[in-house]
Amino acid sequence: MAVRFARGTEHFVPPKQWESMRRAKELEKKLGQRIVHFEKGDFAGEDFTLPEHISEAAIKVLRQGGVRYDPGPGIPPLREAIAREMTSRGRPTEMDEVVVTGGAKHALFMSLLTLLDPGDEVIFPNPGYPPDEVWIRFCGAKPVYAPLNPPAFQYDLDRLEEVITPRTKLLILNTPQRPNGCVVKDLEKIAEICLKHDLLVISDEIFSHIVYEGRHRTISEIPEMRDRTIVIDTFSKTYTMTGFRIGWIVAPRPIAEKLSIFLQDSITNVALFIQEAALAALTGPQEAFEKMRQSLKRKRDRFVAGLNKIPGIQCLPPEGTFYAFPNISGTGMTSQQFTDYLMNSYGVAVVSGTAFGSQGEGFVRMTFAVPDEEIEEGLKRIRQAVENLLECKAPKVKEA
Repeated sequence: MAVRFARGTEHFVPPKQWESMRRAKELEKKLGQRIVHFEKGDFAGEDFTLPEHISEAAIKVLRQGGVRYDPGPGIPPLREAIAREMTSRGRPTEMDEVVVTGGAKHALFMSLLTLLDPGDEVIFPNPGYPPDEVWIRFCGAKPVYAPLNPPAFQYDLDRLEEVITPRTKLLILNTPQRPNGCVVKDLEKIAEICLKHDLLVISDEIFSHIVYEGRHRTISEIPEMRDRTIVIDTFSKTYTMTGFRIGWIVAPRPIAEKLSIFLQDSITNVALFIQEAALAALTGPQEAFEKMRQSLKRKRDRFVAGLNKIPGIQCLPPEGTFYAFPNISGTGMTSQQFTDYLMNSYGVAVVSGTAFGSQGEGFVRMTFAVPDEEIEEGLKRIRQAVENLLECKAPKVKEA
């Protein structure tokens, strides 16, 4: 029987950023080849273990029988803690503006489906985070790309304003950015443009606590933006809780109320033991987090310095996240060619920059939240790969 799928799913394809991971697992399984994993958007190694007080909080609830429904936008103590967190960022927040979600992806999915109608336009960063675009299109809305100018990947404010039309409803910001780790500057000027054109903003701030110099800034701290910004964050990156699948939304009260209904009509609630673990993470000792951030900073410096010693590669130090986004155009290969070359010939898994949009051409994304020995082995293999590549392309000198 031929199944007729919903029109909104016509553009569903396997995520490009997961292709490198799938291929790496395939090579490891079939060939027994050791792969250096720079492709994963996750933590690996003993530097990034879950603090015991977080897991103990979840276990305690399970042992006490906390395995039933708990309908609503989240348990009050957790929502209050999140409200305090957002208030500390400069956006005064009340508990009823907070919705606890099944991770940041769930928060983005809910927000887009709640706000968008067919024909609406959403300004989407290029390069950007692919799942956002999937759900924009699912709603029948149109993603309008706002190119970010390399190497610092900042918005060209004139070009940003040029792509706004009467149909534009929403601007998606991500800071620090995926995939390049850059912090978005000019928030005040971006806010002026949003106010001028009456735009809503979704501010994706999942790496808010992994900023290496200075403090994280949210556009919602600008008073005029408070009531037109939806902030999305997660416990995944800050507290190495990627598998727990818990995040949150802070939004103006009318939007938060709609999102709360959406949540209860979809997943009902995030599991109570997961919410209690998140509460322990947010309100408990923060020393492990700071140790993790310092470890990432050290790895970043080591990784970027090593990349910049390789001919044909240039890499700015990311200001946040645990991703490097080196320019590999000096190798003479496209992003996908370089990705395939590293994987197939040298066993190094990275993600092509074009998995995140056309402006990612000439770049690859690499994760440095891995053990130090993995960084050293990966850099060694990449250097060998590039040197061999450039040697093959070098013109042969004729003997006299």
